[in-house]
Amino acid sequence: MSIQFDRADYGAPAPSQLVCTSCGRPVVQSYYTVGERVVCSACRERFADAGGSALGRFFRAFGAGLVAALIGAVVWWGVRAATGYEIGLISIGIGYAVARGIMWGTYGRTNVMYRVLAVLLTYAGAALNYVPDLATGMAHGKTPGAIHYAVAAVVSFATPFLIGFENLIGLLIILFGMWQAWKLTSPRVAVVAGPFSVSPGAVNV
Repeated sequence: MSIQFDRADYGAPAPSQLVCTSCGRPVVQSYYTVGERVVCSACRERFADAGGSALGRFFRAFGAGLVAALIGAVVWWGVRAATGYEIGLISIGIGYAVARGIMWGTYGRTNVMYRVLAVLLTYAGAALNYVPDLATGMAHGKTPGAIHYAVAAVVSFATPFLIGFENLIGLLIILFGMWQAWKLTSPRVAVVAGPFSVSPGAVNV
């Protein structure tokens, strides 16, 4: 969840029964609202500090998204190798997993950069599933080496387009997976307001 500290309001009346929706403790003296949630001063500080530095969030999100994309690529390749069918719907799962990884990595504080990252990693997960086949083809019947896999990884990004017109539906499904990643990493802003004073007659539960 992205948090925006943009206004203070000291005049709002407090509810008659007031507990923090985050920690569950009775609110004393003052409270804040995060969106529609009531939080105590201590939890408000934790919300403000959550997530660490922007650079730390980026590496955390990139790492989590990359792991999700690579796992998705392995699953896609495994299903294709076992069944002989191109199950493009797996790209939707990759998009979902990548988006979840990025949202976890950023503590919900996403922006356009992270949304683009989610789209790119989703495509990478879909494309990299072709690496084992490409590397094997480049080795001409021999055991593929590191150089084969390295070159195959680069070539794989063009493979969905090189397969030809028969892969049109596959491309559309990959695009849908990318759209899922874009949609699921939309910013979620919660406005933090306060502090509000707890009235002397408030009953805390």
